[in-house]
Amino acid sequence: MEDDIINLIRAELGISGPFEDAESVPLGGTKLMVTTDMLSEGDDFPQGMPPHAIGWVSVAANLSDLAAVGAAPLGLVMAWGFPRPEDERIREIAKGMKECASFHKTRILGGDVNRLDRLVISGTAFGSAGNPLRRGSARAGDRILVSGKLGASSAAYITYWEKREPDGRIMERFHRPLIKLGLMHELAGKGLVNAAIDDSDGLSPSIHHICRESRAGAVLEYEKIPLFEGIEKYTNAKYPSALDLANIGNDYEVFMTVAEENLDEVLKMGRRHKAELYDIGRITEKGVLIERGGKREAFPRTGFSHF
Repeated sequence: MEDDIINLIRAELGISGPFEDAESVPLGGTKLMVTTDMLSEGDDFPQGMPPHAIGWVSVAANLSDLAAVGAAPLGLVMAWGFPRPEDERIREIAKGMKECASFHKTRILGGDVNRLDRLVISGTAFGSAGNPLRRGSARAGDRILVSGKLGASSAAYITYWEKREPDGRIMERFHRPLIKLGLMHELAGKGLVNAAIDDSDGLSPSIHHICRESRAGAVLEYEKIPLFEGIEKYTNAKYPSALDLANIGNDYEVFMTVAEENLDEVLKMGRRHKAELYDIGRITEKGVLIERGGKREAFPRTGFSHF
């Protein structure tokens, strides 16, 4: 349903191409990249999430979109909607925003506030890229890489929803995601990545986006999918397997496709940036499949949706 709403909006706006992680505007020999992301209490910020973490994640979500297109960040503006003014909570959210931006070598430029019935934070991030990455440029034969382990955010959500005892490693990963901006900017600048998308929607939706926009297919190798340690304990009736948890998203990693001849150089660059890059499959002519135990089956598009 979410895709249907996006397609309706695109049609009414007269936008023929897909919505990308960030859109580009030509500017002085380079491209100004602009992205926006809206997060809300409940879906994105579970009840009990520390305000400092809310601030950090609201900035990280926008920076992740810049990473997916290979842009260097220039700054952000943040709009806040909240039901009642609570000085200490507002102060801590602002601190989290500032610290996340500063850690990623950028800053908050300004924003706006309004009154809403629940906390909503909408960010707009600006970046620059000479040759921005797109979702629709994958080629048959490309290897599919992901920039980190998956499922920690899903486990953290379930910790909050089911009031479980928190695991410090998982909660740290959820509260303070680190965005691969430097790595992706260098990979894009050197033309080593064909297509990319950020992991805010999860494994399955992200791979389906790349395949649809590239008019291609994929085969994922289940045994190579990097699942965050210990997330099997967080499966439940709604998400019965670790793979289901990886499909929820918000780990803010990047999926990318890389030509076979560039794979070694990309992996070497990942090590230089202290990023774990995992080779999880390849782009094919058609169909989105997953291979497990020597058998292939359809890999359906499942995961979180706002509607």
